Amino acid sequence: MLIKFDPKVEHLKCVALTPKEGLELTRSMVRLLPGTNEVTNDEWKAMRGNIVEELESGEISILAQKVSAGRGKVGGNKARDLKDMPVNIAVKYVSECNNPDTLTKWYKEITNEEVRLAITKKFKKLEMELPEDEIPETPNGSPMSLEEYDEDEDDETTSEDSGEDDLDDDESEEENEDSEDGDEEESGEDLESKTVSELKSICEEKGIDTKGLSKKADYINALTE
Repeated sequence: MLIKFDPKVEHLKCVALTPKEGLELTRSMVRLLPGTNEVTNDEWKAMRGNIVEELESGEISILAQKVSAGRGKVGGNKARDLKDMPVNIAVKYVSECNNPDTLTKWYKEITNEEVRLAITKKFKKLEMELPEDEIPETPNGSPMSLEEYDEDEDDETTSEDSGEDDLDDDESEEENEDSEDGDEEESGEDLESKTVSELKSICEEKGIDTKGLSKKADYINALTE
């Protein structure tokens, strides 16, 4: 929840938080600096009753925006936090923020490049050091040892060689089968003992054109060629 503190004379304002049922509070009061401030939704509910006069005078105001739900759509969405604001408005609110803790929080959670650049500029303007970017943990990371890497390399090489050997074996088997079939065709049964009708039937089964063949020798030649 973004709120603006706009006092006539610049000063730090402390506002007590009144505990209520259902609210989660981690502190007893919030400190407001002139300009943009951020509080949680529960903190806003806990402090609202304590700043009635400031709200009426305009010294404190809410910065929530009603963001369009999209072209042609009725109504809109209520944007309370910086990440939900349109970029141009977010940049303006960043420029008006003087709270180091809030700026640091935004720097870590905002991903929009333009808004993040505005936060960086504000850090420089306030002569503050940029917080270090947090490097995510990698619990699943498990780099291999040199021995494991070399072992995998050997396994891959062996696998590739084995594949080539299998291919050679397959090719050899096919060649042997073709050779055996060829021998079977050449030696085959004793064609000489077959009758002309039987030889003609064998030729037709093998798809050999029997036109022009009439003699037994012709059929035998056709089958042995």
